[in-house]
Amino acid sequence: MSNEAAPHVSGYYLDLLARIHREMRPRTYLEIGVHTGESMTLVQPETLALGIDPVASIRRPINSTAKLFFERSDDFFARHDVRAELGGRPVDLAFIDGMHLFEYALRDFRNVERWCGPDSVVLVHDCYPRAAEHAARRRSTREWTGDTWKLVPCLKEYRPDLDVAVIRVGGTGLAMIRNLDSDQDHGPLHSKYDEIMDHFRAFDFARIEAHRDAVLNSVPNDWDVVASMLPRGPLAVAGTPRATRRRRVNARIALHQAKRVAKLAASRGLGRRAPSSEAT
Repeated sequence: MSNEAAPHVSGYYLDLLARIHREMRPRTYLEIGVHTGESMTLVQPETLALGIDPVASIRRPINSTAKLFFERSDDFFARHDVRAELGGRPVDLAFIDGMHLFEYALRDFRNVERWCGPDSVVLVHDCYPRAAEHAARRRSTREWTGDTWKLVPCLKEYRPDLDVAVIRVGGTGLAMIRNLDSDQDHGPLHSKYDEIMDHFRAFDFARIEAHRDAVLNSVPNDWDVVASMLPRGPLAVAGTPRATRRRRVNARIALHQAKRVAKLAASRGLGRRAPSSEAT
């Protein structure tokens, strides 16, 4: 193992995401991989947010105006006009935190970029593995990026027009992608998808571990550095309607919770147990 096996990281990605929200004040926000809603709680009151997750289990108050879609991201983008869902506006800020597999991260990125504008920012979680076992496709450790990190060298090779950097922040790093181009339906990420999959299938982390910072375009979690990469000034204008916070109880969430409780009870030989009437 190289002497870079445990590189320095600082802070925590959710704290950084919260500060990016406060600095950008995006008009619109799209999140893939909502899970318990922890990152959705960081959305500013004036921001219209879309959350996509087939098995989301919201446990925290989020904006009353947020729209949740309980479906796989591939299906969501095939079925929905994102700009229409956002009131005719592009995606100002996106956060991709879905499956920890390269092919999913790549498809999520290219689908999101289609709905972005020139000042938009796309953030991708899990792009800075600190050890080879963290970077494997199959999880064996608590800290785990999967091979999501491959998205960075992929974009550098096939989309050199993009500005890509990985912030060395705790919680497995955060990639920031800028200079987006919504007119890429026939670009290389689409037309060369099979070639990309063949190329990066054998692209092992061991090949980059000794020089990961150069390959991943890593930068420190320093706010002056991060702020310099964000669009100037808040995107939300004064007078934008502000959402209230409320707990979202959805039939799909409640059903998902009930099934999880029943499965857990069965595995422990506890028989059936009535789930709570409120999703938690």
